[in-house]
Amino acid sequence: MWSVSKLRIVGFTMSVCLVAGCANMSSGQQQATGAFLAGALGSGLCLAAGGNAATCAAIGVGSAALGWAAVAQYQATQVRTAEQDQRLYGLTAPVSSTQVKIRKGTSAPATVRPGSTVNVVTDYSLMTPKAMSGTNVEESWVLKKDGKVLGNIPPQRNYRAAGGWSAESGITIPRNAQPGTYVIEHKVQAGSSYDTDESTFVVAS
Repeated sequence: MWSVSKLRIVGFTMSVCLVAGCANMSSGQQQATGAFLAGALGSGLCLAAGGNAATCAAIGVGSAALGWAAVAQYQATQVRTAEQDQRLYGLTAPVSSTQVKIRKGTSAPATVRPGSTVNVVTDYSLMTPKAMSGTNVEESWVLKKDGKVLGNIPPQRNYRAAGGWSAESGITIPRNAQPGTYVIEHKVQAGSSYDTDESTFVVAS
């Protein structure tokens, strides 16, 4: 039996190994298995599975009270070169410092039922000064309902080349999810520059 104190320690350790696992993944095609697991149960499962970076690479802690439990698949792909980005969005003058701009955040399908999966995508541009070909970027998502945070997909921190990127993750809706509108807050940050966007989906009764 796990004691309450042990489970709390595991929860903290899980967050640490999550960051270590994400930092070691390749920047081209990345996949991580993650979860919005209910409090101590999620922590116990992570430890039982080994508690190392490979196992816990993308496990996130959700809201125990609301019973969220989901599995997330993550990958990121460069979809536009820096030159294509410049032509598409009319970027003529070079930037003097690193900038990120979310072009569109989406959640699909628009309406889902408990037990199904929502595909969350952030399309963004990374612009760097001429002397730089790329930089480290953090991509993250937060799940909300009625103004309350239910959980988050663990931040992904990787080196990105300048240009357009598509970061994608899937969220499995728990079977006990309450009907209504859910909000995904998309965020991308590079150094001191960041941008946010929101997308929504509806869980049908």
